[in-house]
Amino acid sequence: GSSAAVMLVSLPKQKNPIIVVGDNLDDAGYLYYDLSRLIGEENVGMLPSGFKRDIKYGQPDAPSQILRTETLNALAAGQLKYVVTYPEAIAECVASRQELDKHTLTLATEMSISMDNIEEWLKEKGFKKVDYVFEPGQFAVRGSILDIFGYSAELPLRIDFFGDEIDSIRSFNVETQLSESKHSSVSITA
Repeated sequence: GSSAAVMLVSLPKQKNPIIVVGDNLDDAGYLYYDLSRLIGEENVGMLPSGFKRDIKYGQPDAPSQILRTETLNALAAGQLKYVVTYPEAIAECVASRQELDKHTLTLATEMSISMDNIEEWLKEKGFKKVDYVFEPGQFAVRGSILDIFGYSAELPLRIDFFGDEIDSIRSFNVETQLSESKHSSVSITA
């Protein structure tokens, strides 16, 4: 049952996060769920494999890559008490913080930056230009609006420019194209 999670939360406070390794994805998922309910989702991160293993072996799995990136960012920021994972996910290499910073673009409202420079950076990092974004690794340009679906968030971003100044940054729902939340600054990881 949930005895493993109960035992883990009863351990004395640790300076560093505790890495919990399940036997497989299912076991790790159950452990993650139990820990999240006991101490809150903000204290527990799930580190999945970034690739599909069952049907198409070795194919990138965008939702898992997003979750993996979110967990690594929260881990680097010192926000997690527990990280739950499994052997296949641990076997994947993780970039160093310095290497990750080279592949991260930080944008903020009222920041002065050319949309062309952002578009060039996205292309260099392997993003595909499309008419409408619907999965990570894509971007779209429509007039003064730049939509980017990065690997570090569940929702894509809509960046509205006024000349070369960022006027607003919003995350939006892919299906409805409606804004979900406003941001003062964001980091896009490629």
